[in-house]
Amino acid sequence: MIDVLRGLEHAHSQGILHRDIKPANILIGPTLEGKLSDFGLAVPVGLNLKALGAKEYVYALHRAPEVHQGKPHTKASDIYACGVTLYRLVNGDSFFSPPAPDELEELTVQGRFPDRSRYRDFVPLSFRRVINRALSIDPSDRFPSAAHMRRTLEQVTIEKNWSEKILANGLQWTCGWRNKCYEVTRVQGSDEKWTVTVKKGSSKKVLRRVARLCQDGLSRTEAEQRSRRVLQDFVLGKLK
Repeated sequence: MIDVLRGLEHAHSQGILHRDIKPANILIGPTLEGKLSDFGLAVPVGLNLKALGAKEYVYALHRAPEVHQGKPHTKASDIYACGVTLYRLVNGDSFFSPPAPDELEELTVQGRFPDRSRYRDFVPLSFRRVINRALSIDPSDRFPSAAHMRRTLEQVTIEKNWSEKILANGLQWTCGWRNKCYEVTRVQGSDEKWTVTVKKGSSKKVLRRVARLCQDGLSRTEAEQRSRRVLQDFVLGKLK
């Protein structure tokens, strides 16, 4: 996303609005760099599409609140689309359930879609703040430029990348990072109490419990808070 924002920064500096930023329009290069693609809907800044009789098409799920209300697309609208894209990249599309078409505009304008309060447990607050600012209803509350959003994102610490798996009685997160493997599990036992287990080792076959981070006999709320804190501390580099 940092690479994509750098590409958008360049487009905006040339007076070009992209108008169609979404996961499908991000390509991954041979060195894993992100590339902003598909400028088929791009237009010069300030172009009056209605005066030209051109169709005002914008991917509805990424359409900024002000665009829903009939206002022209701007650089701030591209920033909003970056926020929606990053929300989807961080959470996965299972957290991105599109509302009914007749409800989409109202929920977007109200700031209820996408749900800014709903993130994967491992996404730290500092990362959520970046996304939520880009998703601000008022364009003036968003990042003033793609460069500003990029620089802010570059300052967010990301030390681990978790994969999430749904279990019959809970959730499990795994991570391979710098020749080490990590596993965090949150499960409910037969006594309806919850357990949070943390393991790490040199490989998936050699995982040992980290006793100081494990805890059992928890309520669901306590287990969620405990696992969320552990996962985010690993992401932020507070735990090794």
